Amino acid sequence: MKYAIELTGEESTLLSSIEFDQLVLTHEQYKMQAPLILQLLRSISDRGAIPEIRQKYWADPEYHIGRLKTSYKGRFERNGNQGDEIYTHPNFLPYLRYFLFGAQLPQPAIAEFENVVGNPEWVSSGDITTITKGTRAIVRRYELQEEDEEFYRLALDVGLNQWFAKTVRNAVKQVR
Repeated sequence: MKYAIELTGEESTLLSSIEFDQLVLTHEQYKMQAPLILQLLRSISDRGAIPEIRQKYWADPEYHIGRLKTSYKGRFERNGNQGDEIYTHPNFLPYLRYFLFGAQLPQPAIAEFENVVGNPEWVSSGDITTITKGTRAIVRRYELQEEDEEFYRLALDVGLNQWFAKTVRNAVKQVR
């Protein structure tokens, strides 16, 4: 996976013991893997492996799209979770997956999106129509109408600024 962070051997071993599918995860399994999640998070955080944009996505309220004007992390805190409780909550698993692997989209869709965007350093407001039209075509081709948040994450990872990333997300939401 192109946007996955590189893991050390120890981190890979920890990752192999973590189940991300909440539908198959039992309460006992989650309790057993919670310390492993904390250990993995500490390791990748200590060595600065989590890309800055993913940290902003998680902790900066400006990157949260929704009615609540708080960060994704702030949503956990608002629900009474503090410190390690946030990271050991089962609902944290999708964020951990994003930290580790980036957007959860098919690789061909990611490659097509990268082609539509081109070099993000050269993107200007005049490119928005081309990018949103191309994004909608990708969404239709791969039937990804429900993946607006994943496209938002991908747009950030590709290097688009937040305004463009939100516009991409909105384009995906427009696809019927």
